[in-house]
Amino acid sequence: MTIEEPDFRLTPCGTNSFWDLELLYTIKPKGGEARQEFKNAGYGLTLEGALKRIISYRIQCKYPKAALKFKDYLKEYKEQISKLDHILDN
Repeated sequence: MTIEEPDFRLTPCGTNSFWDLELLYTIKPKGGEARQEFKNAGYGLTLEGALKRIISYRIQCKYPKAALKFKDYLKEYKEQISKLDHILDN
């Protein structure tokens, strides 16, 4: 079984409750066209640990070169948690 959303994939590690996480990155080779590709972002993570990395990744993608105040980061973090909760509710 694999859990997949547009920007991440979670694959279970064996029969225990740990997960391998892949995140979607844009690869820009020199002289070539940019493409989207999943890259490993963590091995043997708990589900909670994987979710924290997904949220952090989404915030980094939203503000690639910005410097956020901690208050603004926490606001974005809470918004991402709400989005993940919305996935769970559907």
